[in-house]
Formats: sequence, C-alpha cells, structure tokens
Amino acid sequence: MIVYFIRHGETEWNKKKIVQGHKDSPLTLKGKKIAEKLGEILKSKNIEVIYTSDLGRCVQTAEIINRYLKVKLIKVKKLRERNFGSLNGKPAKRVKREINLSDLNKVAPKGESFSQLKNRVIHFIKLLAKKKLERVLLIIHEGTARVILSDYHDVDFNSKKCNTRSDKIYKIIK
Repeated sequence: MIVYFIRHGETEWNKKKIVQGHKDSPLTLKGKKIAEKLGEILKSKNIEVIYTSDLGRCVQTAEIINRYLKVKLIKVKKLRERNFGSLNGKPAKRVKREINLSDLNKVAPKGESFSQLKNRVIHFIKLLAKKKLERVLLIIHEGTARVILSDYHDVDFNSKKCNTRSDKIYKIIK
C-alpha cells in the first residue's frame, strides 16, 4: 500500500503562532491555494480514498483536494493532532514554557503525550494496512506527520527526517 500524506493548509492560528491541538481555526487564503495546488498534483496518483483528521482545518483541506480527486472522504478522530488539553488554543511560547515538547512522555495538562499520540496514530495505520487498499491519502497535522515519519524511518520524532511542510506531499510504502 502506498500512503500519501500532507499537512493541512496554513490556518489563521498558524500565522499567529497559536497551538491549535484539538481546537481549530480556518485556513488562510494561502492555505486554500496550496490545497488546490496539491489537489492538482494528486490527480495523477490514482488515490482510492482520503482519510482526514476530523478537525476542521484538515476537513477543509481535504474537501478542497477532493474537488480534484472525487473519491470517498472519511473523517477519522485517531488522526487528530496531539491533544494539548488546557493548552489547546494558547500561544506557542506559553506552551513551550509549560511543557517540555522534546520529552515524548510528557503529558500536556488534561491532554496527552507525544507517545500517546504515536500509539493512537500507528494503531490506525496498522488497521489501514489490513484494508488492502493500493493508494490512500491522509490529510493530517504536523504532530501526526512526525509520528508517521518517526515510525517509518525508525528515528526520534525530533529528527530532521520528521520535519514537514504544508506545501509538500509525503509518501511511504506499507
């Protein structure tokens, strides 16, 4: 199975450096345009289905891309970004002051750790592999993308191999 994945387009809170976690803000014009560009590129990949985080910014990105692909779109709660609990929707500087983001076992207040995020996402990927699909597209978040790349490359989530951009298509083979 070939898994393509992209991060959701730029949001208003991305521009303001606010940690969204399980909260949401809409895509910017730039975010929408990048989604359109990626949809145009993905048309030729013969994707069978789109799985997207059920959070609005991913759904909005997925809907724009699906104008080009015209395939089944499935919203999946397991693909959500890390839950930063009481820090969802707070400025990134404050989040970094309150929790050590490089500690994968540090649980955000009333939220989850990176390790918990990883368990949730990898469990979904393993279930997906059993579906015998050939080509799927995931519309996900930065943290979710880091999980997939760190698992795929067998590296720490802080590795440069896990850095992602919202204007790039990533591909792994499972």
